[in-house]
Amino acid sequence: MVNDRYRLGDVIGTGGMSEVYRATDSLLGRDVAIKMLRPEMARDVNFRERFRKEAQNSGRLNHPNIVAVYDTGEADEDGMAIPYIVMELVHGRTLRDLVREDGPLSPREAAQVLIPVAHALQASHDAGIIHRDVKPANIMITNTGQVKVMDFGIARALDDSTSAMTQTSAVIGTAQYLSPEQAQGKPADARSDVYALGCVLYEAVTGHAPFEGETPFAVAYQHVQEEPNAPSESLDPDSLTPTERVNLDAVVLTSMAKDPMDRYQSAQEFGADLERMSSGNVTRAAQMHIADDEPSAHSQPEDSTRVAAVHPATTTMDPQPAAAAGVPVAAPGVASADIDERDDDRKPRPWMKWIAIILAIALAGLLIGFAFDYWNTSQQRQAEQEQDQQAQANMVTVPDVEDRPRSEVIAELEDIDLLVTVNEEANPDIARDNAIRINPAPGSQLQRNSTVILTVSSGREITEVPDVVGLSLEDASRALSDAGLSMSDSVEEEESSAENTGRVTQQNPPAGSQLSRGSRVTVTVGTGPRMIRVPSNLVGQDIEDVRSTLDAMGFDVQVENVDSTETDGQVLSVSDEGNEIPADSTVTVRVSNGQLIVAPDLVRQTPEEAEEALRDAGWSGSFNIGRPVNTGSAVDSDLIAWASVSEGDSVRRDADIEIRVWEFNLGELIP
Repeated sequence: MVNDRYRLGDVIGTGGMSEVYRATDSLLGRDVAIKMLRPEMARDVNFRERFRKEAQNSGRLNHPNIVAVYDTGEADEDGMAIPYIVMELVHGRTLRDLVREDGPLSPREAAQVLIPVAHALQASHDAGIIHRDVKPANIMITNTGQVKVMDFGIARALDDSTSAMTQTSAVIGTAQYLSPEQAQGKPADARSDVYALGCVLYEAVTGHAPFEGETPFAVAYQHVQEEPNAPSESLDPDSLTPTERVNLDAVVLTSMAKDPMDRYQSAQEFGADLERMSSGNVTRAAQMHIADDEPSAHSQPEDSTRVAAVHPATTTMDPQPAAAAGVPVAAPGVASADIDERDDDRKPRPWMKWIAIILAIALAGLLIGFAFDYWNTSQQRQAEQEQDQQAQANMVTVPDVEDRPRSEVIAELEDIDLLVTVNEEANPDIARDNAIRINPAPGSQLQRNSTVILTVSSGREITEVPDVVGLSLEDASRALSDAGLSMSDSVEEEESSAENTGRVTQQNPPAGSQLSRGSRVTVTVGTGPRMIRVPSNLVGQDIEDVRSTLDAMGFDVQVENVDSTETDGQVLSVSDEGNEIPADSTVTVRVSNGQLIVAPDLVRQTPEEAEEALRDAGWSGSFNIGRPVNTGSAVDSDLIAWASVSEGDSVRRDADIEIRVWEFNLGELIP
């Protein structure tokens, strides 16, 4: 679990600088991708700080063709802070994998894939963020055919902390798309991304990068010093029409110009030519290429000059001095016959005349064709410029909408003639009916009457409250967190049974209730039973008084009647007397039933005297007279010799007593 919110799953991607995990956001209940910096790179404090700032910048981007960044933070791993970025989880293949597995794309297919990339880059540039690592591996084609650009801002952190020529796997692949200014250590701007996108287009249609070498240094040197081959040279000549060939070469070579001033000046311009290329129209780059190759109105091709030199009509035969006409004067000592012979050699032959005429006609047709094409191109340019000016006048800027009321945002959008489609989305941080984002992103330029998609908050996502009664505080907190809820900071307490001490006894709202994610649940924890001291002065009191006292204190009174010589109903003992026990405990009270008497001395009394003494003590039983005891003393005869109870013994009132009486026997006198 990362920061008690993101539950990590399998690794779904690895790179030279990071690893990407599938994860679940336990707060919002959605699947995400988490990119975590490798520990060896996270040791650089400056790099971590740049990584964090760039990740925050990336989080500002909001565009349908940019992989969304939801959150950033740092996770603790063995005492080290590891930066991470939480991103939209995208299902699909990268452009690199697509080309490797399925082969190169046609120019039209490649243009269709890269048009959304150009739009995404323009949105990034408008937000002041240069991607700096545009490459096929960072372009994702989803399973539904949508194009997404990844890793905005991450390349910048890498580029700022290490040399672009570092021999690491994180940069080796990137060197193939490095602009000349980046390779030379100069500042990168939006046109650097244009150059990289041109390299991507080159690779998408040819299957290989424009420059390849054994080391990143060798590749970077080629980016700076060498011109790329036209991509059409790597393709089957029969696979392209002339227009497709010119469009492809012109677009690629314009985007990959060494001087940034010679490239497309924005990703938007590049994207416009990709759209023309996709629809089969002549691109602006191709038009400029043709215009640059056309002869001007004040110059003639070299061949036409040579043709004019032999064409009869080009020679004027006005009589003038030889020197003035430019004809060389014969040198002294040269025979006139020699001059005449040379003059004959210079006279045009009839077949040469016809060749000159044919070439002149061909040249004239060529010039007319160039002139017409130039005029037509100029007309098209003028018309397009007028259209662009008209379109620019009809453009409006998408406003910033985040955390603003829905009604206010819609009113503003309608005031600038934009059509609004509203979607709702649960959001824990933005109040209900306030705007979350707008697509296209704020700052984008749109034609009036264009449609924008406004996403507003429906409040927090609803979740069901789990049953936490009977759980410890720790287990209850974990169960609530798994449901996207949290425990209230204020935990109430109440008396409980001993077994519920430290456990949840009540919760509010109860289990099964529906709550917004992020809401708090109040719980009550048992503190155990209330302890009460049993009084120590109850023995000797009447049972009814004692029962009344203990009942009032909350005890459960259990009475045990005990045979005793004490008065009937008198308390003999109380359990836990003087001790503290739980309020709802059972207290056992032993009470006299008055059924015992204290036996008098019965020996050497007549049975009648003994019975009278017992009756006076409350005895109601009977004597059991046993076998007589012989005695030689006439005085002891008929007196009790032995009794089953002794003086002072406790005897039940209704108990029978056995006695034996002396009987005189002369035999006892005879020794």
